[in-house]
Amino acid sequence: MQLFTPIKIGAVELKNRIVMPSLTNHFAKDGFVMEQAVEYYSVRARGGAAMICVEDGIVEFPRGNNVNEPVAVDDDKYIPMLSRLAAAIKKNGAVPAIQLSHAGRRAGRPVNAKGEMETTRGFMPVAPSMIGHPRPGFIVPRELEISEIEELVEKFGQGARRCVEAGFEVIGLHCAHMYLCGEFLSPWANIRTDKYGGSLENRIRFVLEILARMQKEMNGIPLMMRMNGVEPPGGNTLDDIREIARRVESAGVKAISVSAGFGPVIKFRNIVSTQAPIGTPEGVLMPYAENIKAGVSIPVMVGNAIRDPQYMEQAIREGRCDIITLGRPHIADPEWVNKVKAGREEEVRPCICCCQGCQGSVMKGKPMTCILNPLVGKEADPELRITKTKDPKKVLVIGAGPAGLETALTAAARGHNVTVWEKDGQIGGTLRLAEIPPRKDVLRKVIRYFENRVKNLHLKIEYNREATEENVDAFRPDVVVVAVGGKSFVPPIKGIDSSIVHMAHDVLRNSGINAKRAVVVGGGQVGIELSEYLAERDAQITIVEMLDAVGGDMYLVT
Repeated sequence: MQLFTPIKIGAVELKNRIVMPSLTNHFAKDGFVMEQAVEYYSVRARGGAAMICVEDGIVEFPRGNNVNEPVAVDDDKYIPMLSRLAAAIKKNGAVPAIQLSHAGRRAGRPVNAKGEMETTRGFMPVAPSMIGHPRPGFIVPRELEISEIEELVEKFGQGARRCVEAGFEVIGLHCAHMYLCGEFLSPWANIRTDKYGGSLENRIRFVLEILARMQKEMNGIPLMMRMNGVEPPGGNTLDDIREIARRVESAGVKAISVSAGFGPVIKFRNIVSTQAPIGTPEGVLMPYAENIKAGVSIPVMVGNAIRDPQYMEQAIREGRCDIITLGRPHIADPEWVNKVKAGREEEVRPCICCCQGCQGSVMKGKPMTCILNPLVGKEADPELRITKTKDPKKVLVIGAGPAGLETALTAAARGHNVTVWEKDGQIGGTLRLAEIPPRKDVLRKVIRYFENRVKNLHLKIEYNREATEENVDAFRPDVVVVAVGGKSFVPPIKGIDSSIVHMAHDVLRNSGINAKRAVVVGGGQVGIELSEYLAERDAQITIVEMLDAVGGDMYLVT
């Protein structure tokens, strides 16, 4: 496969065409890389990716923070742990890379309950212009003065020096997602009238000055750049974007990573988010990568909702892009590359673009997790490693939903004698209902993944077997794990027991339940998805929600 052939970024050779891009994980503390992060990245380097680009290195901590606990590169005190991280990635077979960044106005996240700006730790965010990030609650930034712009150019240069000293072999500049560099580039965020605003020539000046200053410190180490492939109305056009790519190539950039994402998804519904959510079409950014590739001769990388190896292979063979960036799939399964390369694609734990544990946790100020990979952030925990037990137990797991199956498969891999009881005739539990609403069919991949693992481990599952006190006692297990899921809360409303009242799972389970008019009680994710499901069947829907907004339990993509 072309996907597994080498390619060069400058003088640095990548062993294949798959890169793990920068994804913030909250495995840092006060700017310092922690051991948790070292092991997290080491595991993914062992998984076969050609290059691991660690999370953003913030060049002005904390005023330029993109989250509460990012990695900082604005002081020499951070170099020792950065060195340990770069060395660990290289030791485990991948090229270590890092991306320098400043959040600009996006550092002005909504204040906490005490009225404090947590992300910047009290500092006022800055930007090219006094335009707030277009998401509710963000603080309007202060406009940068010329002298401050010059200071920031130097900060990027010194950040690059530290990363070179730390041993990173490729260094990137983050100009996407409407962080500071992207804000300067775009007329959507930059309305300055001085030499840093107005024409494209002026708007790109800040980025070109940074690129030049970084390269003075990089001793020939290749420089890559992440940039938006598309912008909202009023931003850079596709022609502008291709011209920006052409100019940064002339300025010494050796590879471009194409991304998107701006925050105002509520207002601009056709704009791709930074982390494309579940239901996003495969390769949604590929046309924008093609647009940029048409203007440059350096490698072009693209990702965001690209999951299918055959799609990747075809895109590379057709010259639509050169490298695939796999971010969230590497969170879900660090062995993605090794498995696919070995022809074991069916063993890949799928990423379903849910954004709940990765981006959702980080945006709440918590360390990254993954709803399908319980080991994320716990890679160094010796108690969680799969080792054969010296004292095998007879284990009974009740319920063959995702939680029960993950428990049973883990116990079986450790050598325990495991049996699963499932009251239905198939595995999956309510996951089989969750895949029914519009754009949720990707969840079938999770079921197929578990089916394959059950088959490979010869896990014993007894179907149509409901657990009772008597038959559990008769089975005589050493350990019982109850994984039967939750129960629906039925509010004490008069008439709730009427024949026209149904629970959401009953409606999804029974395609014969139809209505021309329906009232959905509850405007959380389940209620909204059920409403859309019914609306597609020509039902007139009214949603009733006790809170002042719907979708409160859903992750707001940016």
